[in-house]
Amino acid sequence: MRLLPFLPNMSFLSQLKTIIFPLLLLLWLFFISLATVIYTPWTYQVNCHWNARCEQLGLPKTATSSSELASFFRHELSTLPSPPWSEKEIQHLTEVRGLYDQAFWLFVLITAIFVLDLVLSKRMQRYQSYAVISRNIMLGLLALMTLISPFFQFFWLEVFHPLVFSNQLWRTEPQDISWYLMPSNYFLWVIIFLLTATLVLHQLVVWVLPKDREL
Repeated sequence: MRLLPFLPNMSFLSQLKTIIFPLLLLLWLFFISLATVIYTPWTYQVNCHWNARCEQLGLPKTATSSSELASFFRHELSTLPSPPWSEKEIQHLTEVRGLYDQAFWLFVLITAIFVLDLVLSKRMQRYQSYAVISRNIMLGLLALMTLISPFFQFFWLEVFHPLVFSNQLWRTEPQDISWYLMPSNYFLWVIIFLLTATLVLHQLVVWVLPKDREL
Protein backbone atom coordinates (compact mmCIF):
# COMPACT_ATOMS: atom_id res chain seq x y z
CA MET A 1 0.00 0.00 0.00
CA ARG A 2 1.30 3.45 -0.90
CA LEU A 3 1.78 5.59 2.19
CA LEU A 4 1.90 8.81 0.18
CA PRO A 5 -0.58 8.39 -2.68
CA PHE A 6 -0.53 12.13 -3.41
CA LEU A 7 3.09 12.04 -4.54
CA PRO A 8 3.48 12.02 -8.35
CA ASN A 9 4.94 8.97 -10.02
CA MET A 10 8.70 9.51 -10.17
CA SER A 11 8.97 7.71 -13.49
CA PHE A 12 6.46 10.15 -14.97
CA LEU A 13 8.42 13.12 -13.57
CA SER A 14 11.62 11.74 -15.05
CA GLN A 15 9.99 11.36 -18.45
CA LEU A 16 8.52 14.85 -18.22
CA LYS A 17 11.94 16.31 -17.38
CA THR A 18 13.46 14.47 -20.34
CA ILE A 19 11.04 16.38 -22.57
CA ILE A 20 11.12 19.80 -20.90
CA PHE A 21 14.67 20.16 -19.61
CA PRO A 22 16.41 19.84 -23.02
CA LEU A 23 14.23 22.71 -24.27
CA LEU A 24 15.04 24.77 -21.17
CA LEU A 25 18.73 24.03 -21.63
CA LEU A 26 18.50 25.11 -25.27
CA LEU A 27 16.96 28.44 -24.28
CA TRP A 28 19.48 28.89 -21.45
CA LEU A 29 22.51 28.34 -23.67
CA PHE A 30 20.99 30.39 -26.49
CA PHE A 31 20.66 33.38 -24.18
CA ILE A 32 24.35 33.13 -23.28
CA SER A 33 25.16 33.43 -26.99
CA LEU A 34 22.58 36.18 -27.40
CA ALA A 35 24.07 38.19 -24.52
CA THR A 36 27.43 38.36 -26.32
CA VAL A 37 25.62 40.00 -29.24
CA ILE A 38 23.13 42.38 -27.65
CA TYR A 39 25.18 43.61 -24.70
CA THR A 40 28.38 44.32 -26.67
CA PRO A 41 28.92 46.35 -29.86
CA TRP A 42 31.27 43.99 -31.70
CA THR A 43 28.77 42.48 -34.16
CA TYR A 44 27.87 45.84 -35.72
CA GLN A 45 31.52 46.71 -36.21
CA VAL A 46 32.45 43.29 -37.61
CA ASN A 47 29.53 43.45 -40.03
CA CYS A 48 30.89 46.74 -41.37
CA HIS A 49 33.47 44.70 -43.30
CA TRP A 50 30.59 43.39 -45.46
CA ASN A 51 28.19 46.31 -45.05
CA ALA A 52 28.80 49.18 -47.47
CA ARG A 53 26.33 51.37 -45.59
CA CYS A 54 28.86 51.76 -42.76
CA GLU A 55 31.05 53.77 -45.11
CA GLN A 56 28.17 56.20 -45.60
CA LEU A 57 27.70 56.54 -41.86
CA GLY A 58 31.45 56.76 -41.21
CA LEU A 59 33.50 54.47 -39.01
CA PRO A 60 33.75 56.88 -36.02
CA LYS A 61 29.97 57.34 -35.97
CA THR A 62 29.48 53.60 -36.44
CA ALA A 63 31.64 52.89 -33.39
CA THR A 64 29.84 55.52 -31.30
CA SER A 65 26.35 54.43 -32.35
CA SER A 66 27.02 50.72 -31.82
CA SER A 67 28.40 51.43 -28.33
CA GLU A 68 25.34 53.55 -27.53
CA LEU A 69 23.02 50.75 -28.63
CA ALA A 70 24.81 48.12 -26.52
CA SER A 71 24.72 50.47 -23.52
CA PHE A 72 21.02 51.07 -24.11
CA PHE A 73 20.30 47.32 -24.11
CA ARG A 74 22.34 47.00 -20.87
CA HIS A 75 20.16 49.77 -19.33
CA GLU A 76 23.19 52.00 -18.90
CA LEU A 77 21.32 54.55 -21.03
CA SER A 78 17.68 55.24 -20.27
CA THR A 79 17.14 56.23 -23.91
CA LEU A 80 19.14 56.72 -27.08
CA PRO A 81 20.22 60.27 -27.93
CA SER A 82 18.02 62.01 -30.47
CA PRO A 83 19.54 63.11 -32.76
CA PRO A 84 21.24 61.15 -34.27
CA TRP A 85 18.76 58.34 -33.47
CA SER A 86 15.29 59.04 -34.86
CA GLU A 87 12.27 59.02 -32.58
CA LYS A 88 10.71 56.20 -34.57
CA GLU A 89 13.66 53.86 -34.19
CA ILE A 90 14.06 54.76 -30.50
CA GLN A 91 10.48 53.59 -29.95
CA HIS A 92 11.16 50.35 -31.82
CA LEU A 93 14.47 49.67 -30.06
CA THR A 94 12.76 50.29 -26.73
CA GLU A 95 10.31 47.53 -27.67
CA VAL A 96 13.25 45.31 -28.63
CA ARG A 97 14.93 46.00 -25.29
CA GLY A 98 11.73 44.93 -23.57
CA LEU A 99 11.90 41.59 -25.39
CA TYR A 100 15.56 41.18 -24.39
CA ASP A 101 14.63 41.96 -20.79
CA GLN A 102 12.00 39.23 -20.87
CA ALA A 103 14.61 36.83 -22.26
CA PHE A 104 16.96 37.78 -19.43
CA TRP A 105 14.37 37.08 -16.73
CA LEU A 106 13.52 33.80 -18.44
CA PHE A 107 17.24 32.97 -18.24
CA VAL A 108 17.20 33.75 -14.51
CA LEU A 109 14.08 31.59 -14.00
CA ILE A 110 15.58 28.65 -15.90
CA THR A 111 18.79 29.01 -13.88
CA ALA A 112 16.76 28.83 -10.67
CA ILE A 113 14.93 25.72 -11.93
CA PHE A 114 18.22 24.00 -12.76
CA VAL A 115 19.77 24.90 -9.40
CA LEU A 116 16.70 23.69 -7.49
CA ASP A 117 16.62 20.46 -9.49
CA LEU A 118 20.31 19.80 -8.89
CA VAL A 119 19.95 20.48 -5.17
CA LEU A 120 17.00 18.10 -4.86
CA SER A 121 18.09 15.34 -7.23
CA LYS A 122 21.89 15.56 -6.89
CA ARG A 123 22.05 14.07 -10.39
CA MET A 124 24.18 16.30 -12.59
CA GLN A 125 24.78 13.32 -14.86
CA ARG A 126 21.23 13.64 -16.20
CA TYR A 127 22.14 17.01 -17.70
CA GLN A 128 24.60 15.37 -20.07
CA SER A 129 21.66 13.44 -21.52
CA TYR A 130 19.55 16.59 -21.68
CA ALA A 131 22.41 18.33 -23.48
CA VAL A 132 22.63 15.59 -26.11
CA ILE A 133 18.92 15.93 -26.91
CA SER A 134 19.12 19.73 -26.86
CA ARG A 135 22.22 19.71 -29.08
CA ASN A 136 20.45 17.58 -31.67
CA ILE A 137 17.50 19.99 -31.69
CA MET A 138 19.88 22.92 -32.15
CA LEU A 139 21.62 21.09 -34.99
CA GLY A 140 18.25 20.72 -36.69
CA LEU A 141 17.49 24.42 -36.21
CA LEU A 142 20.84 25.36 -37.73
CA ALA A 143 20.19 23.09 -40.70
CA LEU A 144 16.72 24.64 -41.11
CA MET A 145 18.20 28.14 -40.97
CA THR A 146 20.70 27.20 -43.67
CA LEU A 147 17.87 25.97 -45.88
CA ILE A 148 15.81 29.15 -45.54
CA SER A 149 18.78 31.52 -45.76
CA PRO A 150 18.21 32.16 -49.51
CA PHE A 151 14.72 33.39 -48.59
CA PHE A 152 15.80 35.10 -45.38
CA GLN A 153 14.85 38.64 -46.39
CA PHE A 154 11.27 37.59 -47.14
CA PHE A 155 11.09 35.65 -43.86
CA TRP A 156 12.59 38.51 -41.84
CA LEU A 157 10.45 41.28 -43.32
CA GLU A 158 7.18 39.55 -44.15
CA VAL A 159 6.92 36.83 -41.50
CA PHE A 160 9.04 37.47 -38.40
CA HIS A 161 8.51 41.19 -37.81
CA PRO A 162 4.74 41.27 -38.49
CA LEU A 163 4.42 38.26 -36.15
CA VAL A 164 6.43 39.80 -33.29
CA PHE A 165 5.56 43.49 -33.59
CA SER A 166 2.12 45.08 -33.90
CA ASN A 167 3.40 48.21 -35.65
CA GLN A 168 5.62 49.29 -38.54
CA LEU A 169 8.24 51.10 -36.46
CA TRP A 170 10.80 48.43 -37.36
CA ARG A 171 10.92 49.53 -40.98
CA THR A 172 14.09 51.60 -41.33
CA GLU A 173 14.93 54.47 -43.66
CA PRO A 174 18.19 56.26 -44.57
CA GLN A 175 17.58 58.84 -41.85
CA ASP A 176 17.71 56.06 -39.24
CA ILE A 177 20.98 54.94 -37.66
CA SER A 178 19.61 51.38 -37.71
CA TRP A 179 19.47 51.51 -41.50
CA TYR A 180 23.25 51.75 -41.56
CA LEU A 181 24.12 49.50 -38.63
CA MET A 182 21.63 46.69 -39.18
CA PRO A 183 20.71 45.84 -42.78
CA SER A 184 18.96 42.51 -43.31
CA ASN A 185 22.25 40.71 -44.07
CA TYR A 186 23.42 41.68 -40.57
CA PHE A 187 20.57 39.73 -38.98
CA LEU A 188 21.16 36.73 -41.22
CA TRP A 189 24.78 36.26 -40.20
CA VAL A 190 24.06 37.11 -36.55
CA ILE A 191 21.33 34.44 -36.39
CA ILE A 192 23.67 31.90 -37.97
CA PHE A 193 26.35 32.92 -35.46
CA LEU A 194 23.91 32.55 -32.54
CA LEU A 195 22.79 29.09 -33.63
CA THR A 196 26.37 27.97 -34.26
CA ALA A 197 27.65 29.38 -30.96
CA THR A 198 24.79 27.73 -29.08
CA LEU A 199 25.56 24.44 -30.81
CA VAL A 200 29.20 24.73 -29.73
CA LEU A 201 28.13 25.45 -26.14
CA HIS A 202 25.92 22.37 -26.22
CA GLN A 203 28.81 20.22 -27.37
CA LEU A 204 31.03 21.61 -24.62
CA VAL A 205 28.37 20.73 -22.06
CA VAL A 206 28.14 17.21 -23.50
CA TRP A 207 31.92 16.80 -23.22
CA VAL A 208 32.30 18.34 -19.76
CA LEU A 209 29.39 16.77 -17.86
CA PRO A 210 29.70 13.16 -16.67
CA LYS A 211 27.59 10.58 -18.49
CA ASP A 212 24.50 9.15 -16.87
CA ARG A 213 25.20 5.41 -16.80
CA GLU A 214 21.57 4.60 -16.12
CA LEU A 215 20.46 5.94 -19.50
